[in-house]
Amino acid sequence: MVINGDELAKEILVRLKEKVNDRKHLRLAAFLIDSNQEKEKFLKIKKKYCQDLGVDFRLYPIDPSLGRKKIRTLINQVVRSKLVSGALIQLPLPKNLSTQYFLNSIPARKDVDCLSGRCLGQFFVNQAVIRPPVVEVVDFIREKFKLDFESKLVVVVGYGRLVGRPLAHYFGQAKSTVIIINEKTKNAGEFFEKADVIIGGAGQPNLVKTCAPGAVLIDFGYGLDDQGRVGGDIDFEKLKNRASLITATPNGTGPILVAKLMENLVKLSLFKPKQND
Repeated sequence: MVINGDELAKEILVRLKEKVNDRKHLRLAAFLIDSNQEKEKFLKIKKKYCQDLGVDFRLYPIDPSLGRKKIRTLINQVVRSKLVSGALIQLPLPKNLSTQYFLNSIPARKDVDCLSGRCLGQFFVNQAVIRPPVVEVVDFIREKFKLDFESKLVVVVGYGRLVGRPLAHYFGQAKSTVIIINEKTKNAGEFFEKADVIIGGAGQPNLVKTCAPGAVLIDFGYGLDDQGRVGGDIDFEKLKNRASLITATPNGTGPILVAKLMENLVKLSLFKPKQND
């Protein structure tokens, strides 16, 4: 089965629209520190989903040469506004900038990506209002297609902040056996051939070229192959008839991910913190 991300994203947005209509005003602030074509492409998708839901999308381009203190001050000025319901920083950032330093400038109550230190801390101790969008995507696929991860061998490719780390925790909580593949892993193919579930999150096209018959393959990887074509970590053409369920890149997990980002925005807007929070 090949996952149609566009169709599943529409399904999520239809349900969300009713909740958005009950809110007087929702605004998503997106910060673009150092522009490039790929980041602008992702932001256009987020803007479109906001428009479809009636959410006010505001983009704030920031020149990275301003320096870390001025950049963080600009972010703080925007996110402190009561008009802003949620905020995100489009990654990746230039290598000379500390990514976590800027992610921590987004308050947990407005952190739709769940990437600030406080929001991640709440997630890892199971006290978060929202979860990272990748976790929501996998959990949505689990529920939609009646998958069971308990006692399954799950191989996660990469241990980055966006995919590998949160999903390793998620599968651990689901009582899966989790193996994390990185650039130092020897004979990675042997793990791929034994896994019940493979998660792509390294951004290296066609890295996964084998799997067990009937495996579940969920790909969050994104990059350009040798021919300049967009592809995921999992070799889709080679494995689509071997897997029981597989996501393609593009139009696989991507649209669902943005829809779940919108869902996080709505959840945060509806959350009423306790007086001592």
